[in-house]
Amino acid sequence: MNKNHTLFFILIILAGIALRLWNIDKPEGMWNDEYLTWSIANLKFPQDFFKGVANNCHAPLHYFYLKGWMAIFRDSDISLRVSSLVPGVISIFTMYLCAKEYLVKKYGELCALSAAFITAISGFLIYFSQEVRIYSLTFLISSLVLYYSLKVFNNPSNKNCWLLTLFSLLLIFEHTIGFVFVLFNICALIAFMQRKKKENNLFNNVVAIILLSLPLVPFLYGLFAHPKYFSQWWAPFSWSKLFFYFTDLFSPVLKNISNAPPSFLKQIFDNASLNIGFIIFAIVPTLICIGLLIKAFQNGRRVNYYLLCVFCATFLTVLIAALFGKIIFLTKYLIELYPILILLVAVGWSTMQLKGFKICLATIFSVLTLFYIIVSYTSPVRLVRTEGQRLVVSALVKMKINADDRVLYLYYPPSRFEKYTKENNLFFYSNSIDKYNFPYIVYPYDSNTKEAFENGKYLYHDVFLMKRNDKISNFLNDNYFSKIKKGEKFFVVELKTISFFSEQRLENIVLNEEEYNRIPFLYLVNSYAKNYVLKESKTKLAYKGHWDTGDWRIYLFEKA
Repeated sequence: MNKNHTLFFILIILAGIALRLWNIDKPEGMWNDEYLTWSIANLKFPQDFFKGVANNCHAPLHYFYLKGWMAIFRDSDISLRVSSLVPGVISIFTMYLCAKEYLVKKYGELCALSAAFITAISGFLIYFSQEVRIYSLTFLISSLVLYYSLKVFNNPSNKNCWLLTLFSLLLIFEHTIGFVFVLFNICALIAFMQRKKKENNLFNNVVAIILLSLPLVPFLYGLFAHPKYFSQWWAPFSWSKLFFYFTDLFSPVLKNISNAPPSFLKQIFDNASLNIGFIIFAIVPTLICIGLLIKAFQNGRRVNYYLLCVFCATFLTVLIAALFGKIIFLTKYLIELYPILILLVAVGWSTMQLKGFKICLATIFSVLTLFYIIVSYTSPVRLVRTEGQRLVVSALVKMKINADDRVLYLYYPPSRFEKYTKENNLFFYSNSIDKYNFPYIVYPYDSNTKEAFENGKYLYHDVFLMKRNDKISNFLNDNYFSKIKKGEKFFVVELKTISFFSEQRLENIVLNEEEYNRIPFLYLVNSYAKNYVLKESKTKLAYKGHWDTGDWRIYLFEKA
């Protein structure tokens, strides 16, 4: 690397750090998935910790990483977010190495700097570098798997093969569906490596990966054969998610982080007008990158077909699983493939012969991406975790909650808010009708969680039409109405994004078979619980209004 390239690389790293540090301290706190990640890592070691890891749907490595991080740097929100920032920054360097390994001669340095730059300004990676989740570290490990796969492809020495084995194992233990990527990656390597190189094959390494992954088999079997929740209960599959997958990765406009909009076309054209902003900042950068991907394949190198095979096999496997309701099709669940796409985009750009056109494309892509990240209120660094648990606690403080007051949480259990209630020295009685216990409170007959998630729409069809539900009424009376004294307050915390149907709208949906089958069970059962709780509370207590904050609405009642 000459002095100019060294300077460019340093500037790229600094830009990547600056973009990831900007607004990293989120005032809304952690949202549910982040909070759950922290709470598992925070469990007492070893018994409670291992039990918590085993009962979660994600592979265990990240919880070990986060627990080690917390032992050194504590568990403030900003420290937890920096635990994702660090692998996010390191990934800029590993992607540089990947591109350098792909093009070892002509264009190698340019390709490497391009891959590092794309990684540094990727809105998708910036977002997850500020999130207390597994995906930033997953990307880093995936890039190392890609790097050593390319090294094995070029030189299958024992050292390269065993390092590939090591990082493949780490990926399997980091991401629940990482085994899919590793399986196809190893198979494609064996299939596409030059025949003369197969004398030093990967057979021993494949055996090592299989044997060392065996402890994870019971976990994966239980997860996919006997899921705790059916995956489409809140986010049914739509073909629009395929388009949002590419705009999420190639543009700074993120739409499929937790659940994509139902229609991609409506993002482009809606209400008889074009969405110019989405076209410019999402469609244009995506089309540039897709064009560069196509350009990358013009050199006809064997390694391209190896990478294409890995991408297609992994992508189609997850797509088929989503079609059969085994997994939600979210962009982040296929993050293992992102290093391949970044590499090929960098290859396409660096090998382009038309220098003026090359500079023009790079300028448009860079300006649009950075302008959106810096200026837009929906920038990846400005995206508010509207489900952040600190929002609720801050609102309760502003609503002047007292130690004798009572809170009912809908959808999440009280434990989801304990980090922030302790932070504010709040102590009050709380209970919940949440996604874990609702079958025992909402369903009038004997039931369990497994039945509710497997056959909920059939079981609850008539329940949703009930005007009187003794189970909910008894729960409210036993835990709240009979315990609240004059002047004491009762707060009901609702998550608006999953309980938005009014009583009349819910009844109309239930009586319309087509609509009832289409709408996820999550929205139906939580809307019913919320409507019933509010109606019952208004007959027993004085309603004092509500407070909206993010995706939350907090209702206030008082004993007259």
